[in-house]
Amino acid sequence: MKEESIIQLINGKGMAEQIQAALYEENKNSGLIPGLAMITVGDDPATASYIRLKERAVESIGGTVRTVNLPRQATRESLLQEIDQLNADPEVHGILLQLPLPEHLAADQDTFLARIHPEKDVDGFSPYNRGLLLGSTLEGFVSCAALACMEVCSRYAAPLAGKKALLVGDSFDVIQALALLLIQAGCLVHIEADYHEESLRQADLAVIEKGTPRMVKGLADSQLTLLIDAGFHWVDNRSVGNVDLESTAVMDGYLLPVPGGMGPLLIAKLMENLCKAARQ
Repeated sequence: MKEESIIQLINGKGMAEQIQAALYEENKNSGLIPGLAMITVGDDPATASYIRLKERAVESIGGTVRTVNLPRQATRESLLQEIDQLNADPEVHGILLQLPLPEHLAADQDTFLARIHPEKDVDGFSPYNRGLLLGSTLEGFVSCAALACMEVCSRYAAPLAGKKALLVGDSFDVIQALALLLIQAGCLVHIEADYHEESLRQADLAVIEKGTPRMVKGLADSQLTLLIDAGFHWVDNRSVGNVDLESTAVMDGYLLPVPGGMGPLLIAKLMENLCKAARQ
């Protein structure tokens, strides 16, 4: 009888700490002090929590951070004006607009993202930088979430060439950007807007962004060697992902779980982009 394999959990938080520690040493040795400006609109508690995490990350790499809090009723013109002022400030190397925006501003999201100077777009969200990636160049800034996934793939699924990659979701910052990166790496990429278990069983590696809490279950007989959980849900006063850890524990491969996986790595990749912007 074949002995069951136990899935190995990837410590995303530990990886993120290593990346940020290396950035701190590089910045210390070169005298670089990267400056990040973050714009928030409204007073959503979840947004405030994300901002605090990013503020601490900037401090951990020896940078400076400026947080601009606009009222929830802020107008389109006032937000554009704030972006323009930060674009013109030489002490600001990176600009981050915290999403999602309030309903009355959401329709103009791409207008705001396009207003951020491409050389300060450390989130990699501007249409300009997204276009550069479509043209198979990494000269601009790439979405931090996609870069986080690639960091994990390069460590735990290499070599990537020829691997079958399943991406579940449709977001521009994770799925669309990651698909282009994986194609450039030689993967056979399949994208589905919704989760289908049979597709997952046929993949070598998978990223599950879209779905419901703990919907991915029982993969003991799959050929997966790497599963990245990119879903975030708040259930019973704690963060959970799309993957049910208990039922997927018997699987021969690696899992980047929630919590402690994608979140810390995404912020670490944001810090890499910020340092890149400061060096430019």
